[in-house]
Amino acid sequence: MDQLIAIAFIALLIYFVVKVGSVLWRLAGVLFLLFIIYVYKDQFISQAQNFIANPDFGSLWQSVSGFFGNLFDKVSGFVSTVIE
Repeated sequence: MDQLIAIAFIALLIYFVVKVGSVLWRLAGVLFLLFIIYVYKDQFISQAQNFIANPDFGSLWQSVSGFFGNLFDKVSGFVSTVIE
């Protein structure tokens, strides 16, 4: 689940860096992206090998739907905290 959050964060970071357009922001974004890839590399490889050895699409769908449900709860909780 942490990997999915990291992937979503990376996607948002890439979008933000491209939209801002500053050279420094792009450099910082690329460096941060490389750092995240380096940190999660081993976990991603082991999970990919595990999924290839034993593909379980039902469990994958349940994990993805649970991730988006938790993400929505966290975002709505954050927004309600900011509004208060």
